Amino acid sequence: MSVKDSIVLSESFGGPHGMDFSDKNFVNSGQTVSQISIYAGERLDGVSLEISAPKTLTFTHGGTGGDRKVLKLGPGEYINSMEVHWGKKDDHTRIFYVNFLTSAGNSLSGGSMTDDKSTVTAPEGFQLAGFFGKSGKEIDTLGAVWAYIDLVTPAPTPAPAPVKDEDSPGTVAPEDIAGSLSEIKTKANKRPVQLSDSFGGPHGKQFSDQLACTSGMTISSVTIRAGERLDGLTVQVAAPKEMTFTHGGTGGKENTLALEPGEYITAMEVHWSQKSGHTRIFYLSLGTSKGNKVSGGSQTKEKGSLTAPKGYQLAGFFGRYGDEVDLIGAVWSSIAAVNETTSTAKVSADEDIALGELFGGPHGNAFSDINNIKFGQTISAITIRSNKRVDAVTLQITSPAEQIMNHGGNGGTEKTITLAADEHITSMEAHWDKKDKHTRVFYISFTTTTGQTIEGGTKTGNSGTATAPEGFVLGGFYGRADDEVDQIGAIWTRKTAKDIALNDPSGVGNNTYGTTIRNWVGPTIGKSKDTACYRKSMDFDSNNICPLGYSKDGDDCAARCPLSYPIPCGLECIPQNDDCVLAVLSKIGAVAQVALNVATANVFGSIRAAFKIAKWAVKCVRNTVEAIRGLIYYLRYRQTSAPVGDTAEMLAIAYQADVVLYDIPVAICTCLNIPVPKDAKFADYVLQIVEGIVKQAITNGDEIISTGANVMSLLSGNGLLNNSKTTVDELDELVAKNSSCGWQLKRLTDRVTRAVLKYRSVSTEVNDIRVKVYKSAIVLNDIPVVTNNCMGELLASKTITAAYETRDLLRKTFGVIVDQLIETGKTDGGKGVAKKDYMLEVSNMGLVMLSALDPTGIAYMASQFVQPICGPTAYVGEIDDGTLYDALGLKAMDEAFVGSYGSYTHAGDGVVHLIFESVDTKDVTVVVHSGGDQYAKVDVGAGDVTTWDATFPELEDKTMYLDRWRPGLFGLPGKGGGSLLMWIPRSSEGGHITMHVRINPS
Repeated sequence: MSVKDSIVLSESFGGPHGMDFSDKNFVNSGQTVSQISIYAGERLDGVSLEISAPKTLTFTHGGTGGDRKVLKLGPGEYINSMEVHWGKKDDHTRIFYVNFLTSAGNSLSGGSMTDDKSTVTAPEGFQLAGFFGKSGKEIDTLGAVWAYIDLVTPAPTPAPAPVKDEDSPGTVAPEDIAGSLSEIKTKANKRPVQLSDSFGGPHGKQFSDQLACTSGMTISSVTIRAGERLDGLTVQVAAPKEMTFTHGGTGGKENTLALEPGEYITAMEVHWSQKSGHTRIFYLSLGTSKGNKVSGGSQTKEKGSLTAPKGYQLAGFFGRYGDEVDLIGAVWSSIAAVNETTSTAKVSADEDIALGELFGGPHGNAFSDINNIKFGQTISAITIRSNKRVDAVTLQITSPAEQIMNHGGNGGTEKTITLAADEHITSMEAHWDKKDKHTRVFYISFTTTTGQTIEGGTKTGNSGTATAPEGFVLGGFYGRADDEVDQIGAIWTRKTAKDIALNDPSGVGNNTYGTTIRNWVGPTIGKSKDTACYRKSMDFDSNNICPLGYSKDGDDCAARCPLSYPIPCGLECIPQNDDCVLAVLSKIGAVAQVALNVATANVFGSIRAAFKIAKWAVKCVRNTVEAIRGLIYYLRYRQTSAPVGDTAEMLAIAYQADVVLYDIPVAICTCLNIPVPKDAKFADYVLQIVEGIVKQAITNGDEIISTGANVMSLLSGNGLLNNSKTTVDELDELVAKNSSCGWQLKRLTDRVTRAVLKYRSVSTEVNDIRVKVYKSAIVLNDIPVVTNNCMGELLASKTITAAYETRDLLRKTFGVIVDQLIETGKTDGGKGVAKKDYMLEVSNMGLVMLSALDPTGIAYMASQFVQPICGPTAYVGEIDDGTLYDALGLKAMDEAFVGSYGSYTHAGDGVVHLIFESVDTKDVTVVVHSGGDQYAKVDVGAGDVTTWDATFPELEDKTMYLDRWRPGLFGLPGKGGGSLLMWIPRSSEGGHITMHVRINPS
């Protein structure tokens, strides 16, 4: 059987109204249909089909009125029959009833039967894999797309004649001139399909040909429709099956390029600009492997170009459009046919969690244990507090860590059962009724695998039972509660599932550094320390392009709001869940302040260990103590006369004092037995020691000089100087600290310096250099990997939160270092300084001594570089597989989205897949923001399930922020009630996100 013959359309039924839809382009042989669902009341409102392999697809058509019914298909089960009934409604022919039958004898039906009906049956060896027809809020016309159950591959083609490497279609993008320490790069020809970067703006309707594209495609022609701007485009596919991809409007002049056999589109140039306040695509040019071109539109100053990876061709597009094209990117597909049966790697959080049915009412406060559950955890006991109704339920967890999950109040009588080893809860029964016009849970009982039961409350006429799916056990609860339990459902987890740990060794970049810690966003980067922050601004480059992490804001580029302040508000950014209208737009304290939790007396010793040891003189002690005492007196005077509260402000005050600028450095020079410079330009290591002493004085006051032992501890650090007599002994003890973090950071700093120099050798424009450096591998990959490696060492002596905070501070520090290195080219009227002077400026930043410091010392040293102005979230790097909570920093605030969860994989199909699951009593509109811009609106009906998809190139390196509009007082929509925030990373292996967005009443 040929690929072309493996897809067959049935007859269609219904009327000529509604908008056309068809899944044919996305349907292929060998797909696995996992679930079908329908929305139906009096008529068929909507239909949805889920494909689980080899690509994750959801086909949804029509509206979400009526009742939702779902049929999950078992392994080897196929839908092979569809019965359709139709009739008139308001003079329009609509589909009134549908019934699907499977090979296992199961069925799914809904609607009202009529006299006009027909049944279609799949041909032998085929299954239902999609639909075509017409729809609005209901289904007007419906037909089946049958696909062959087994995978049909194209017939083998003769091997092409050998060609020189430089003549082969597609080339790898130009090599990063700065080089890279890491091994993170796209692996050519590993994936059948991959996506390019995208160009344009966030307006218009989304489109993507990605899920319809495969390897081994033959593109016969491409058409560009353009006038002053790009109106639309069409790609004609000849094989392995005939398809047409058309996007945009119908205006403009058509320019068509027909491709010859063996000719491939391998280059794309895009120009864009503003029209009526919206970014539009003004010009598009496509080039082939044989030097032919097709183009249309008007060229602008802002432009970008793409080249297909080696062995790939342009097979389709993705982006956004209305009457014109607003955003565009290329879908590259492998020219040679490759294995496409491997589905996206799964992460436990998505496939190993099942939410049970909810019992009760919509009152109380939403709760969920979803982010506290650990796969393989041991539940040692369950407790019910109850009297007439259920007051509370509690789970006691003993491993992997002790934890208590409690929901409800303190009333009622307590009952507890203890679970034996390998005993699990697999069944829950709940009864509910009204109390003071509110629905409450009146009774609940649980049954374990050994038959043990526990119950409490009063039975009613409204009841339901939830049983764990095969192989699943109770892991936690979700629902609503206050003083009593108002609503409850079980969270079932697969018994054999295992958590992905932070120290899992299979992370990104570990082949280079041998680290055993995953690169996750973590819980701290999104924490705000203030009410707002000012957005950092940059200039355009010579092509009107903004650096990575910045977007256009009038005449310059403004930083996209970071995870800690994700909402743009004029020139500022404000925290999650805040409202720009109500926000107090003032700066109170330092945005990037971190906890200074370094142990006393570490700083001096770790730096001094790198220098020749000399005996301590009385003069050293006397000078240092007197200088420190002077600093403490000065700080006390400032604190009482003009109180300042936090460490950052006290540091700022301290560095204005002569005692810090001169007295302490002189004392340190005396201690190090080095001459005091006449021009007061102290060596870098002296200034680093000064910084450490100043911070100790602020943190611990005169306690550090209260006794001789404390003074010696401060000056001798952690014992390195006390016991060492020779340089060899000193090095032995330094090596014994087993820290490579400092050396790696020193090495990385050298590479950053050289990278900027290399870019300056090809450009003298600072803004051009910045755009190139921000997209270099050393910024995108190396800084994130090295700083994450340091976090691995920090975990040995710090809590996870403190380690994440220190890593985030290091990354911010390198961000400032990179900017300072770039800015040093702006001297002598914009002309670059000589290389010798340039290196001298770099050295004077105090970076040379990084290799001698332990991680804690580095964090202290680094704090001086962090600016009290927010730049974009940067230096995060490529993220490792994990749950959205761990890997991407998923954070829900207030009730609207409580219980949302999902998974991220570094390797994937490049799709961001959101599943909106409503348990709300009202229809809502969820607003999706990307990088601070409103990106999409998704209408979700009360109790409905709706999906929304986007691609990684559209959203990567930006925050994703969800809020929702919900009818409030007098039916007026309101925006409050909660928000959901996470980071969307870039991935050299495509990436995939599946997120279950829970929508609760609030």
